[in-house]
Amino acid sequence: MNRIIINVNNFQKRAAIIEEGRVVEVLTEREDESNIIKNIYKGRVANVLPGMESAFVDIGLEKNSFLFVDDLREFEEKYLNGIVNSGKPIEDLLTVGDKVVVQVLNVPRGTKGARVTTNFTIPGKYLVLMPNSDHIAISKKIKDEDERARLQEIFEEIKPAKMGVIIRTAAQGKSVYHFEKEISYLVKKWEDIEKKIAKAKIGEVLYNDNSIVTTILRDILSNDIDELVVDNEEVYWEIIDYINAFSENNFRTKVKLFDENRDIFDEYNVNKEIQKALDKNVWLDCGGYLVIEKTEALVSIDVNTGKNTGSFNLEKTVLNTNLDAAREIPKQLRLRNLSGIIIIDFIDMKLQEDKDLVLQQLDAELKKDRTKNNIVHFTDLGLVEMTRKRVGRNLSYFYEEECPMCHGKGKIKSVDSIIEDVIKDFKKAAEEKDIKKIKITSSKRVINKIKEIYYDIMTDYLKSRGKELSLSSEEINNITGYDIFLEK
Repeated sequence: MNRIIINVNNFQKRAAIIEEGRVVEVLTEREDESNIIKNIYKGRVANVLPGMESAFVDIGLEKNSFLFVDDLREFEEKYLNGIVNSGKPIEDLLTVGDKVVVQVLNVPRGTKGARVTTNFTIPGKYLVLMPNSDHIAISKKIKDEDERARLQEIFEEIKPAKMGVIIRTAAQGKSVYHFEKEISYLVKKWEDIEKKIAKAKIGEVLYNDNSIVTTILRDILSNDIDELVVDNEEVYWEIIDYINAFSENNFRTKVKLFDENRDIFDEYNVNKEIQKALDKNVWLDCGGYLVIEKTEALVSIDVNTGKNTGSFNLEKTVLNTNLDAAREIPKQLRLRNLSGIIIIDFIDMKLQEDKDLVLQQLDAELKKDRTKNNIVHFTDLGLVEMTRKRVGRNLSYFYEEECPMCHGKGKIKSVDSIIEDVIKDFKKAAEEKDIKKIKITSSKRVINKIKEIYYDIMTDYLKSRGKELSLSSEEINNITGYDIFLEK
């Protein structure tokens, strides 16, 4: 059964997509910068960088947003004194202090601010309105040529003047009635945005359509979903109202209110799946396993045979493990929302036909992902290189933070390294004239090793200076620091 589970509380809204009994995607909405994709802001140009053909725009966030010259479109003609982007350098289009309206493409990451554009899009269930464009685009997932021709003909008649549309996959088989209704709704949204522009202050949000509930109803709820369960009565009626206005009437029977006095994410094992998805190791059904690690530049996925020793020859065991990995990897990318450049190190295969089978399996599973992705190729080193569009934050952003001990490295100082620092400070303290006693406090591992190897040397060192040594261990074993107390 395919389900959507929605959890609503005062702290956050969360949704889980369950396919064939397994959690494949988790969406989280909190009041922070993780939830600003597609927001439209009124901003001010803070800096222009001719050498990078880009500009920094202040939109009221902690870091200035980043605008590439290629993301400047017809917006300039209407809002920036009639200037049209016709290959001119960015310094001829923007100057510091210019007011500009931008839409967020990517959320801030690390030291980078949000990436923004002036090529606005206002999404609906069946189409995306492009206020600054004047063309019709049809989803590549609509394969039937007759259907593509039908949709093209309809939208050539009903498309608003001087505006463009992207026809979404959900438009297949729908009538002109559905499209006219949605176009009217989206054009009204854009007109409301235009009315706000002149009066808005710098950093003000002119458009926000990032509600998880809206995303679920617009982009995910379909005939493939058997059930939508929500644990909040107010949101339940919000969903019913939306379905009545824009979706098929039979969708109403799929919506259920969960009014039990239990955690809905526990009830459907979502929390358990989230915890498993935060681990870097993923076991495969065949006994092999994946190691998934994210860096600033890319995501690396290593495939290992693990417990899968196989009952066939080596090539069959390797192929079996790689095929299992090719089925699992796309699920993990969706669940963890990993994106950017992704490098997959499958177990080395000698036969080209085996490589082709693995790529076919990987491609088939990736087609289930609603986020745009692309397999580039097998590299000369036998690695599969692919990309996945950045959409929102990855799962770990909402559930983990950097370790204060290792600062994200995944390693802490060794006992010997800590002792080396302790001895340096110990020697300095021993030279203090008015001090009679030195007390060192650290973890059990550090103190025990000092007692075993260094204690006699350190006590002799202090005796010659008329001082005493005291050692004390902490209960916490993973402490990486130490304290030296001086007593007169």
